[in-house]
Amino acid sequence: MKTDTIYCTDACEQLERTDPEWVDLVFADPPYNIGYVYDNYRDDLSDEKYVEWSRRWMSACARALKPNGSIYIAIGDDFAADLRIIGRDIGLHLRNWIIWHYTFGQNMKNKFCRSHTHILYFTKHPSEFTFNDRLLRFPSARHTEYQDLRANPRGRLPNDVWDEFPRVCGTFKERDGVHGCQMPEALLMRIIMASSNPKDVVLDPFVGSGTTAIAARRLGRQYVGIDISETYVELARKRLARVDHEIRNDDRTDSWPELHTEMLFQLYRETKVSLENLLPNQVALRVIAASLSERTGVTYDAAAVERRLFELSKDKRFPKLPNDTRFKPCKHVTSEGKRYTRVTHRLRARRQPKGSQNGDVRQAM
Repeated sequence: MKTDTIYCTDACEQLERTDPEWVDLVFADPPYNIGYVYDNYRDDLSDEKYVEWSRRWMSACARALKPNGSIYIAIGDDFAADLRIIGRDIGLHLRNWIIWHYTFGQNMKNKFCRSHTHILYFTKHPSEFTFNDRLLRFPSARHTEYQDLRANPRGRLPNDVWDEFPRVCGTFKERDGVHGCQMPEALLMRIIMASSNPKDVVLDPFVGSGTTAIAARRLGRQYVGIDISETYVELARKRLARVDHEIRNDDRTDSWPELHTEMLFQLYRETKVSLENLLPNQVALRVIAASLSERTGVTYDAAAVERRLFELSKDKRFPKLPNDTRFKPCKHVTSEGKRYTRVTHRLRARRQPKGSQNGDVRQAM
């Protein structure tokens, strides 16, 4: 398959007729089989058919992986255990069962509100695989709270519970509008930095809005995306064209590239220390500078990071940490609730086996 290309076709059929072992990293965010309404796919298979289909596409992706390749799969509660077992059956090795915890979860009426997604991280070989730990590190509490010089000067690795990435809601600037399940670009950047190297091939068999391809393009990897929806493929191609334009403009300026600024924002989110407490802390700033240098390939020192963070603090995009702003009472209108229009994507409940009762009816709020 030609790299740096988005294909409009069936992923299983395409990968099964393609040569094996040409992909370095797979990220897959398949339909969760919960009744979500996609462009031209019915997300309500029987349990047996969904598991059978999952085995087919996972086997096709594993066949495409190089011997030292990795695969990450985002999946909901209903079938996470099934996909873990399929991975073991087809010879993949589980490295982490990651929980992506996010705010703005889905509201429920008859159970606890859902605010997480599972990400299964497999490798094809049990010990030979790419994992760039130096690209993932950030200051720990030993640096930010205690300024302990015995702590690793490169920082610490993330836990297997990721709460630094908010879900891409409809009001977010990052949201592109057409696809209802858009993943955060920063989350894909962490995965791609961790398990691939520059010029490696990153495959997304359900590319959707194109976030995986965009993150790969920004980080200097080759990408291949597949989706059966012409609408989603066209959206992904348009988003990639905008990214190519941004990258060309970044190459023409001597100021901080946009990608480096986004990576600094992400390091700030990962550190989870308010700017007021972070700027005087030279130990933490040195760790941030070292990590930023590893991620970007450009040498930054603590003084440059301190100046840039101070400059960006007035930017509307500057990340907001929980409870890092002083409370200001507002004059609320109490006679009438706020009015807004919401587009509901999920219109039908998942099909139930005959004789069973639906105890989990999902309603649009």
